[in-house]
Amino acid sequence: MSAPQTIIPVSRRVAVAYVAFVALLAVTGTMQMPLASRYQIVAVPGLAWLGDFWLTHKLHYVGAVGLLTLTGYLTTRWVLEWRREFALSGLGWIRVGILVLLVFTGAVRVLKNLPSISFSPTPTMLVDWAHLGLAFLLGLVALGRLSFKASYWASPEASERQPRDGAPIS
Repeated sequence: MSAPQTIIPVSRRVAVAYVAFVALLAVTGTMQMPLASRYQIVAVPGLAWLGDFWLTHKLHYVGAVGLLTLTGYLTTRWVLEWRREFALSGLGWIRVGILVLLVFTGAVRVLKNLPSISFSPTPTMLVDWAHLGLAFLLGLVALGRLSFKASYWASPEASERQPRDGAPIS
């Protein structure tokens, strides 16, 4: 007899899109550092594009737009519909917090890249390291979730035991 699975409101397509956007961001973000050329990744057939800074930079922005769009959609659905039926687990709230901080540090990095805005080296370095560290932490949380077979969603039974804010009174 298998353990009961937690029901989640997110479709398989949305989950795959999230993983695809995060993977694109991880690869292009890592390649913003000169790793592809330094470690001869560009010599592998089909991976030469990873050494093109401007291409990976633009693809990183495309991935960020996709992730922000998906996040906005999911946030809207959760606020308007799902929060009455589904609760985020502690791990889910940790992921939300990491994503919020990643978006914030990413927005600061976008500002830094504008020609009319200049930051001194120390804040630039701190934002860069924070962004990289948060991306690494997001990956660790995902690996931990998979390792322990945890869920970002609380079980429906837990949702029934505790009244949710905004839930219908009847």
